[in-house]
Amino acid sequence: MRPLTFSDDKDNEQEWLPGGDQSAENGFLEFVARHQAADNTSFGMMDMAAEEALMFLKDIGAICRVKGWQDGRTEYRVVTGSGDHRTLAAEFARGGFTALDPHGPWLPDAETFLQARAAFREQRVTALRNATQARSRDEGIRSEFDRSVLRRTHPRELRRRLEILTRVDGREPVTVSGVTHYGYGTGNTVNAWFTAEGRGLVLTYDRSSPLVSTKDTHAHAALYDGVPADLLALVKDVPATDTTFNIPHPDGGTLVAATGIFTFSGPCAMADGLVTRLEEDGLDIEATGVTRLLDHFLAARELTPEVLAEAGARWSQEDMAKALAPDEAEAAPLDREALTRFCKIWADTGYNDRWDVHYVLFDSRTVEEAGAARDDLLELVRTLGLERVDTPPGAATGEVWVRTDPRIDAELGNWA
Repeated sequence: MRPLTFSDDKDNEQEWLPGGDQSAENGFLEFVARHQAADNTSFGMMDMAAEEALMFLKDIGAICRVKGWQDGRTEYRVVTGSGDHRTLAAEFARGGFTALDPHGPWLPDAETFLQARAAFREQRVTALRNATQARSRDEGIRSEFDRSVLRRTHPRELRRRLEILTRVDGREPVTVSGVTHYGYGTGNTVNAWFTAEGRGLVLTYDRSSPLVSTKDTHAHAALYDGVPADLLALVKDVPATDTTFNIPHPDGGTLVAATGIFTFSGPCAMADGLVTRLEEDGLDIEATGVTRLLDHFLAARELTPEVLAEAGARWSQEDMAKALAPDEAEAAPLDREALTRFCKIWADTGYNDRWDVHYVLFDSRTVEEAGAARDDLLELVRTLGLERVDTPPGAATGEVWVRTDPRIDAELGNWA
């Protein structure tokens, strides 16, 4: 390090000496901030002994480096990011003119600089436009999914119907270590895994979909981006079944083949990687296969032999009758005191989401704002055996989302 001089267009100057409490770049940036004004936009960090300088030309978005005062060499660089000024000030203070070599491109004259600046600004405008369009497309896809049959189907009812469809297809749901696998179809398939706590993953596989990526393992793995780790583990390195097959993962191991990936860690959502792929390829949700392979069975008021026959003529009457046999089991009654306390908290702080799939409690409140009542609620959720889910992105820290339960709903009619 060596002594440096800071200056501007208004003849303000400040000396900086090595060994002090403040770094050269911090001192220079403070000098710039203190003196910058509408009529004062050019600032220099100069090594007088070496006849070198770093110049910030704020009004035109340029950074210059200078070598030699008489017939010297001046080169220009376009400012491309908010960190450029600090980075280059630190590099110049450390090693002078040559230390800036890796931080170009450095342009030989003002005309070339102006051309480069115009090109950069055009690129930035294009990138911003593309980002805006992508964000609009993302919001459009997610908005479309929010109106879908799968999104508004309660996971409890979804699991019930998946169990029926698995049995109609001649199979039985398989539970291993608290995780139940449902699956039906041959070639075109629907598979789902749900934990005892109600967290789950639903996959569709449509052989005719443009999302089929059996040969591009990177593209297939990318579809799973954003899936919570515990749900991803349900389909990673697992044995193939009658309704699933595996595709190698580029980092080793395998993933279950899918063209549609839907998570149930919070409100039902499409995997981020799937949404990105749909955006990039200009596809809609139908490309996942969910509309053709699953929605028909969820949209019907009830699964009947007629509904099943419409979509799967190959299913036998015997299998359909067996699968559709009524379940005589009744849900256990809830603890009366806990039920009353839960309903009171709902009446004070909550509501049902628009699909009646979740109770939303302490909406828009932080953990601190919700206070001890939130702790009481969480204890009641455990006592009543309800399924609490992750809150959606953007929710306040104190919000609690719980899947609706018909036993609770019956009581809430007295509290609404």
